[in-house]
Amino acid sequence: MTQPSIRTELAAAVRAVNAAFNRLPREAQDALDVTVDGLEGEVDAAILSDDRDRAMRAIRAWRGHWLHRIKEAGR
Repeated sequence: MTQPSIRTELAAAVRAVNAAFNRLPREAQDALDVTVDGLEGEVDAAILSDDRDRAMRAIRAWRGHWLHRIKEAGR
């Protein structure tokens, strides 16, 4: 079986984070600091390096980071 592409995995992670964000109440969305950090840079660098393992680790780290922040914002 063929593995999903890096871009497919990235798109799935973005959809998961966007869906979690959209479930937050408006006031929690407004309070969440969504400034870009080093994780986005690592995702970009990993994808450009064409290193699948690195890219997958970066995508999982980005997804986990934002899902955690969104969960915390919803409390």
